[in-house]
Parts: sequence; structure tokens; C-alpha cells
Amino acid sequence: MYNPTGSGNVHIDQVLTQISLAFPNNEFVGENLFPTVQVKKQSDKYYWFGRDNWVPETSDYRAPGTVANEIPGVGVALDSYYAQEHSLQTPVYDEERQNVDSPLSPDRDATDLVTSKILLGRELAMKNLVTTAANYATGLSTTLSGTSQWSDYTNSDPVTAVRTAVRAIHAKIYREPNIGIFPYQVMSVLEDHPKIIARIQYTDRAILTREIIQAVFQLPRIIVPGVAVGSGVGFNITTSYLWGKDVVIAYVPPRAGMKIPAFGYEFVWGYPGAQVVDRWREQPRKSDLIRVSRRYDLKLVGVDTNPASGDYTKSITGYLFKNAVA
Repeated sequence: MYNPTGSGNVHIDQVLTQISLAFPNNEFVGENLFPTVQVKKQSDKYYWFGRDNWVPETSDYRAPGTVANEIPGVGVALDSYYAQEHSLQTPVYDEERQNVDSPLSPDRDATDLVTSKILLGRELAMKNLVTTAANYATGLSTTLSGTSQWSDYTNSDPVTAVRTAVRAIHAKIYREPNIGIFPYQVMSVLEDHPKIIARIQYTDRAILTREIIQAVFQLPRIIVPGVAVGSGVGFNITTSYLWGKDVVIAYVPPRAGMKIPAFGYEFVWGYPGAQVVDRWREQPRKSDLIRVSRRYDLKLVGVDTNPASGDYTKSITGYLFKNAVA
């Protein structure tokens, strides 16, 4: 196994780091659902945001000469984050450089390749977290089947279903959710749904677009992830849509912060940016090794802290539709 220090010194490549940070992730959900929060420690406690964090204080009057009423603020979570390092590397051979016009091209291609793998791993972890019904409080998830699935154009009503989800979240946090994750397999069905078409047929724009569907659902933002995930090795790889057919509605704040309520956060630690690219020379291989690293932990932070619920881990800031289409 090769020594990471190789035959040359490992150093952070600022140019390739900027290329990695600028990697186009249009097909990913990423920070749209889990904003990044830079933390100073690899492992620590984080703040949870229960129902008490969403309502105003009723006793804020202060009489002259008296001390202002003190509120306890947010509580420290029962859980902790741990920013695990995720790191992959790939070689750039000298022969590659000899066959291209620009000597930077192989480095850029290698950086993009490894970055895409790191982000794909994060996306899969995110999807597994938010599409697990057990992570949601009672009444904030539903599994569609048969005639209730939105692919049944005769019997289903996705507009009513989504508006019901919006009201369910609002009843918990007294704010409307502002983002919807509608995977490609779901959105492509909704674009032809007669219940949605009926809502706009007498308007100036009678052809459905994603922006119109967004307006019909009254969601400020809709993300349509279409990225694929594969299994297997070599040429025997089976691919499928990573996000499948599950829909998530959630509240994401305009600004991330340790004391700002949200559906979820990605806690990132240890680097000036979200990720870093370093490189070193391995002369026996006639190669440069390029490595991309990102240290993070994904956490649902808007949870049910009502003692009556008996569970402090269930999200109250999101709603999950399982199997939205057949």
C-alpha cells in the first residue's frame, strides 16, 4: 500500500480546492436541505430546537429600575455530532499530461471525479436520513399506495396532499415550510397531473413548468434531484435514481447558525472551506495523487421536545411522503 506522503510533500492545492468547491451540484439536494455550519470541534454537543423555540415570549415588559426577564434559551441536545472525515483520492499519470493540450486539465478532471464521489456519498447519507419514516414525529409522514399515489391521475390529489403536509408542519412550528424535494421520477409525473393542470388552465400560462407547480403547491422553492447511484463493480454496475420516489417538505432558514431553528444541518469541521484538495508526487508510479476530503455530520435538529411525546429525536420541521408515485 502506498504511503500517503509518497515521494513528495503533501500540500493543499488552493487552485484545485477552489475547483472542488465550485463543482456544479445541480442534481444534488445538498446544502439546499442541510445548510452547512462550520464548527470549531470535531465532536461536540449541538442545540436542538423544540416547540418552545418557535413561539414568542409573552412576558417581556420591564419596569423602570428592574431587571429584564431572563429566558433559558435553547437547550443542549441529548445527541452529539461527530464530523467524520470522508476522503478519496485518484492518480494523475504523467502519460495523461503528455496527451492533453492543457497540463491542468487532468488535475481538474481528477478533482471533479473525486469531488463528485464525495458529494454523492453525502447525498446518499442525506437521502437515507430524511426518507426514513421513523425519523419524523407522529402525523408528519405517510406512505402512499394504490389510488392515493400521484401516478393515479383519476383518484389522487397531490395538491391537497401537499397542502395538508404544509398545515401539519405549521401546526408544530407555526411557520410554513419553504422547500420541497420532489425527485425526478415524481416531478415528471406531476407535470402531467390533471389536478394540477386544472388549477392553471384558465391562466395565461396553461403549460406546466416546475415554477408553476411550485406556485400551485405554494412552496417558495422546489428541488428536483435526478442524480443516479450505482451498485456493483467494473462493467457490472446497476444504476437507479438515488432519491427514488419519496418526497420531503421542510423548513430551512434563510441563514444557518448554531442557534437558528432548522430542519437539519451539516456540521463541517477542520478546513477553511467545506472541503479541501491536497496532492503529492509519487515518482515510482510517475503519478501525482489528488485527494479530496470533507469532514461532516448530518443531523436533524428541529425535533419534538414536548415531554408528552416521550421522544426527543423525531423531526417536527419536515413531512415525508413515501412512495409518492408507483
